Amino acid sequence: MIYVVQGGDTLERIADRFGSSVARLLEVNVICDPQLILVGQPLLIPDAGIDYQRAGGYPYYVVQYGDSLTCLAPQFHQSPAALAASNRLSIAAPLTVGSELLAGFTAPDPMRLASEWATTATSPDCDLNSMQQHGIYYIGSFQWETLGEAAVPFLVPLLKHRCDTVRYYTVMSLGRIATGDATRAALESAIQDQTPYVAELAKLGLRRAKLVPEVTKRVHLLTADQRLYAEPNGSSASIPLPAGTEIFSMRWNIPSGTNEEGPRGGLEYYDQVQVRSTGQVGYLGRVGFNDAELI
Repeated sequence: MIYVVQGGDTLERIADRFGSSVARLLEVNVICDPQLILVGQPLLIPDAGIDYQRAGGYPYYVVQYGDSLTCLAPQFHQSPAALAASNRLSIAAPLTVGSELLAGFTAPDPMRLASEWATTATSPDCDLNSMQQHGIYYIGSFQWETLGEAAVPFLVPLLKHRCDTVRYYTVMSLGRIATGDATRAALESAIQDQTPYVAELAKLGLRRAKLVPEVTKRVHLLTADQRLYAEPNGSSASIPLPAGTEIFSMRWNIPSGTNEEGPRGGLEYYDQVQVRSTGQVGYLGRVGFNDAELI
């Protein structure tokens, strides 16, 4: 189940209340300092016999008080140096509370990744199966993000690829990077793409590229119409949010509070967000292979 932290709560009290242990709560939630949990934080209380992904981080993580690279890295199956490198941080620098880290991805060889993207889809009709689309292109978009603006020269040629899917995820990668003049120029050119859904994503990516330097990297835009749920389960009250809605990330990768099944088996996962225009807080569901529909 998911428990939302209340005023006066401690991990010890929560563990006792639900017949768990502090050690078990730390095992299934991304928490660095057991003495620092936040009011409003969704906390996974694990049920016996269920295999959970660690709640709180993937593909991003929002930095909390008490966090450090040394503590966070093993929770994302990385070394501190790798986590720092994938976020282009100095390993010696303290983390900024409220900032967003890319979690669980390492920097690729850009020439090799560009070649894989260009050669996997070999026909104009994009003869790709769902595993290729997810494992190579969706996951690859976060790999490109680890490189930041250095990825742009390798991505620009892919904007001319004959497969719509390749161009779509190239635009998504640029929208994830979201900084630098070259990134914005590439997204501006992609707005002229002959395929409407690629051009529309380029518009969203360009909006984010203009927002991130002014606001925060935690601002994301929905890439599809979605519903904002009051709780992390699909039976809770919800409101519609159209594609293009701007949200702030609060906490990532929250498993369903009712253990509902995801679209491909396993648990359904949600992300806790705040709608920028209204301040409303809620949960967005994942799709496919636990994919988040936002840029």
